[in-house]
Amino acid sequence: MGKPVTFKVYGNGSDYLWDLGDGTMASGPSVTHTYQTPGIYRVVVKSREGNTLRELSSAIVRVHTPETVHLPQVILDTDARNEQDDQHYIAYALFSEVDVLAINSVHHGPHRVNHGGQFQEDINYGEIHFIIMLARNSGLLNHRPENLLPMVFHGARRPLEVPASGRWEDTEPVRSEASEAILAAARGASPDNPVWVLPVGPCTNVASAILQAREEGLDIKNRIKVCWLGGSPEQVHVRSFNGENDPWSVYVVAQSSVEFWIILEWPTGASLRIDKRVESHLYPDNPLGRYLKAIVPEGPKPLFDPTTMAMVIGRHLGKKWLTQLEPVVVLGPDQGYRWKKVETPTNVYLVRGIDAQAMKEDLFNTLNGKPSPLRKR
Repeated sequence: MGKPVTFKVYGNGSDYLWDLGDGTMASGPSVTHTYQTPGIYRVVVKSREGNTLRELSSAIVRVHTPETVHLPQVILDTDARNEQDDQHYIAYALFSEVDVLAINSVHHGPHRVNHGGQFQEDINYGEIHFIIMLARNSGLLNHRPENLLPMVFHGARRPLEVPASGRWEDTEPVRSEASEAILAAARGASPDNPVWVLPVGPCTNVASAILQAREEGLDIKNRIKVCWLGGSPEQVHVRSFNGENDPWSVYVVAQSSVEFWIILEWPTGASLRIDKRVESHLYPDNPLGRYLKAIVPEGPKPLFDPTTMAMVIGRHLGKKWLTQLEPVVVLGPDQGYRWKKVETPTNVYLVRGIDAQAMKEDLFNTLNGKPSPLRKR
């Protein structure tokens, strides 16, 4: 905040027009602007073609104070209405001190036709907005001001298709608001504080963003990191609902050289669980807490998805919440999308063990208004 930033556009267009996100408009191939208020801004550059304006590109930027400049930045990516764990993960992120730049919806595959069919992405999108509304009604704005609320984007409605060549580089991305938002956040990030993308459904959105970045020659290797909840002990798409819904997207992310962390759905993510019969007191007595408690079934229930948020928080704090890591490569469909442990340098790490109790305590402390301190005090 208070320091000038310069945006440039590269291309063959003309008559560039800029919306800098805070009500300021500008023109030209390069503009310099000073933000006076901290917050999350979407910067858009357009080109005039006759009497119409065409959006060319965008960047999501976080304008900081000195106390917040090193906060972890995340984009949530969720099939939010598929189960109950997604809602816990969204709430955990919102009430944490992590910078949540955006929340994306995504399909949850062809396997649950009774969960919305072709409209499942729309239903997931609506659930994100519903959780944000409940969070606001539960005091969120006392913790996260209006200009720091995340933007919400529609995601892919279908999985990636394996190209005829079998080469991941030839995959056609499923373009969506969400894939564009991930790219926009990468443009606005700095390599010393990359954006974590946390898919807790299929990896379609983030894989598509990576493919789109390759098309335009944008190197995002040091601008985003990915932590996915999915997979089973041996492979991507067996005993893993998230893996079944787009296994090729997991392969694409793994091949891309982007840093890729995988918290196994079973048994790792499943080890963080709640039993409402004896632990209902853990939920706060507010609209969000009551909703979360209501949608969790009776008996022990794995919560899965919050482990991705806990990983980001734990790593930022230097906590040893990841107890068993394995460097791997991800094999292709001809080899069953299996993990292969390697001793050579890799960009992919399996999380086989976690301190589930520590993660659970941080989750529920955060929901009750006592998040782990991440800001500089």
